[in-house]
Amino acid sequence: MRWLRAGVQIVCFGLFVYLALAARFKWKSPLPYDLFLRFDPVVWLMVSAAGREAAIYGSFALILVVATALFGRVFCGWVCPLGTAIDAAQFVRGRRPSGSLVERLSSVRFWVLILLIGAAVAGVNFVGWLDPLVMSSRALHLGSRARLDWPAAVVGWTVVGAVIGLVFFAPRFWCRTLCPLGAALSLIARLAPYRRRVGESCTECGACSAACPMGQSRIKNSPTECIGCRRCEAACPEQAIAFTLDISSIRGNHRSERGQPINPWRRRFVLGLGSLAVGGVTRFIVRARSSRTLLRPPGALSEQRFVARCVGCGTCLAICPTGGLLPLFSANRLDAVFTPRLVPRVGPCLPDCTACGEACPTGAIQRVPVKRKKTIQIGLAVIDRARCIPWAGGERCVICLDACPADYDAIELRRTGTGEFRPYVKERLCTGCGICEYKCPVEGESAIRVVAVKEMIAAK
Repeated sequence: MRWLRAGVQIVCFGLFVYLALAARFKWKSPLPYDLFLRFDPVVWLMVSAAGREAAIYGSFALILVVATALFGRVFCGWVCPLGTAIDAAQFVRGRRPSGSLVERLSSVRFWVLILLIGAAVAGVNFVGWLDPLVMSSRALHLGSRARLDWPAAVVGWTVVGAVIGLVFFAPRFWCRTLCPLGAALSLIARLAPYRRRVGESCTECGACSAACPMGQSRIKNSPTECIGCRRCEAACPEQAIAFTLDISSIRGNHRSERGQPINPWRRRFVLGLGSLAVGGVTRFIVRARSSRTLLRPPGALSEQRFVARCVGCGTCLAICPTGGLLPLFSANRLDAVFTPRLVPRVGPCLPDCTACGEACPTGAIQRVPVKRKKTIQIGLAVIDRARCIPWAGGERCVICLDACPADYDAIELRRTGTGEFRPYVKERLCTGCGICEYKCPVEGESAIRVVAVKEMIAAK
């Protein structure tokens, strides 16, 4: 079983990396690029709470919930790509017993989960900062255009590197103390009938405790902590440990083999309420406010709903064929860090492309047909006459006119009072695709720039 688990871990990790690379390099894949994120119940819960409506892929998240309710935290021990990376780092570091620090901090992950729930209920979604699948996905997606998104990429890589590096303090430190997904699955795992059993032949030699990355032993034998790695079973010299199915184990008051209550939840009730309140207060500290200067992809929800739903996984950034979607990274928009914004000077939004909406795992960017997408106005092209070659220098230039797609025909030449022709933007036809800004030959900042529609309204 240990070798089988290692094989499953390698396959799942390889699949996770493959899907990320397939999105970046536009490989055709029979599986969706966001496959792993679809199964994340914490992402689904936070997105639904913050967005005030049920997020998509709830049935996928339910599959993981049911599997955990039957077999415990097998996802953490067998499937999670970040957990596999942590195990690999632990293998390099070598096995050492857990310290007392991780034992004292073992309940922090539940407070983190409650805090995230409180913030989500208040309308602020911070799950993208701490969810292991989102963090791992972002780290793989960011950095493909390092010159442009390097601040966000560095932060994303640093967070994942720090999580993996915590194994130098104790095995699976992150999983045992901070991971909100692990905390949620721990609560569900209390119901699991398939769990670890310690027989009477146990001599309490400590071999299982030394082998367990979660610090389990005969004395501490909690189904909420076990990730089903089977290392204890292989390490036991008396063969006193077995993983079996027993429905009777989920009845009663959930006691360990020594009769000690597992995890005194009532004592943490007050702390849990405190975390929930702190999460709720964040709504007044970090407001998901509308922005007048951000261009969002076509199909994106209104700014507040978009920020509530987007977790910043980076899938849309990687799959964008022009590279025009870049992560927002601003200290005064902590609620929207890592969310995508369109930068037309880097890459425009192609009229026939709907890749970002098809790849979004949370519905922050809606899936829209190509015909409808061509009618969505995300911005408006504005000509800077001080920089435009025909307007400023009187020279002939019709590149923006030629670049504007025939489906829009939003730029035209008009005769001015002096009898010369100059480019004008037809505001009612422009969708803000940014092709004109991308093609503009003026060095540096383009002479025709796409601005958000709200900014244009405010200017008027």
